[in-house]
Amino acid sequence: METCMICGELQDFKHFDGYNICTTCADIMEDVMGEYFLRTIWKREPKAHAAYLNYLNSTTKYISDYKKLVKKSDQHTKDVSARVHDALENGDEQPSKKRYFEHMQRVLDWLEATPHFYHYYFKDYYVCPECGASIFEKYARRDVGDWMVISCSECDTVIKKYFSLKSI
Repeated sequence: METCMICGELQDFKHFDGYNICTTCADIMEDVMGEYFLRTIWKREPKAHAAYLNYLNSTTKYISDYKKLVKKSDQHTKDVSARVHDALENGDEQPSKKRYFEHMQRVLDWLEATPHFYHYYFKDYYVCPECGASIFEKYARRDVGDWMVISCSECDTVIKKYFSLKSI
């Protein structure tokens, strides 16, 4: 059995093709990437003025939505790492929270050293897999229990589900 390239523990399941990442690190990665994904698309939620959005889109569009999605990944890693550092220094001494934050710091350190992973992780999330709509233009967010669901507002296909981020 192979070991996790982030924490060195045994890899129990193959979560990401080409990357040996254990379940614990993969779960923490989902927390980190979920926050980044939401921050990236948050201010671009579709409004009623579709014609105006289409005009803006056609005149100010990035080279690709893919590039846009990973544009601020480096800053996100640093921001979350600073919050984790603060939580470890100033947080309560609950062992489970402390272990979570220590493990999250390892994931963040790995992400900082492996920025191309953002490209890999988000390659399937910048457009709807069903209708091809840009997630920056056509998405809907809804909370279902403890989960936040991001779906295409054009065809209602679920793009990604995230467990509600409560830790940081």
